[in-house]
Amino acid sequence: MLLNFTWLIPGLPILASIFIALLLISFNKTMNRLTKPVSYFIIISLIFSEITNFILFRKNISGNDPLFGGNFELVIDRPALLFAQSIGLVFLLIMLFSVAKLKRRSGYVRYFISLGFLCGFVYLFSFSGSLFHNFYDPLISSLDKTGISF
Repeated sequence: MLLNFTWLIPGLPILASIFIALLLISFNKTMNRLTKPVSYFIIISLIFSEITNFILFRKNISGNDPLFGGNFELVIDRPALLFAQSIGLVFLLIMLFSVAKLKRRSGYVRYFISLGFLCGFVYLFSFSGSLFHNFYDPLISSLDKTGISF
């Protein structure tokens, strides 16, 4: 049942970025003045992705979630969820630091749109089940065995 919601982890930041990008294309001047609501909207989508990821990690959910009619599968296992959780926290810190320290200039909204896209695609990459798992799996497995938990 919870495995069906794994698409929300990469999907929420990507969908939020697409929504804001469409609004930016349609209402360029207005969207460039609404920097705080835009950044908070993308940050909230990332927080919901992290909550979903944390729930799946705590419940030890694993398996494959087919997307797009089975053409693409999200491979969900404990190391992938732990890696996605850590990457999501890094992106969350980057976004929060950006809201606090960056000046609201032209390009600020595009910066947050690209951060949202990048975060979503890194989530997809971590759940891809490809050769990337061979790179980070030994590191994450050793951290998992030492008892580090979130």
